[in-house]
Amino acid sequence: MRRAQGVGGIPDAVRDGETGLLVPPGDATALAGAIARLLGDDELRARLAAQARSVAEDEFGAEREAREFAALYEELLGEQGRT
Repeated sequence: MRRAQGVGGIPDAVRDGETGLLVPPGDATALAGAIARLLGDDELRARLAAQARSVAEDEFGAEREAREFAALYEELLGEQGRT
């Protein structure tokens, strides 16, 4: 089986085997296998879903975005005072 490759920003949000299953682009057989694996494994589905939610909240959540914007504004305001 070919190794899964990233398409667009998908690998930023989905980590193969940790927060989901990645398959190579255009590989219908691999996609069908991943779907079958998820359908047949309740524990795997639950683990991937829990991890995906945690990563989404930590890395893409509103609180993190707000903190990052606040830090950016503080940095920019600090630079403005130095000029």
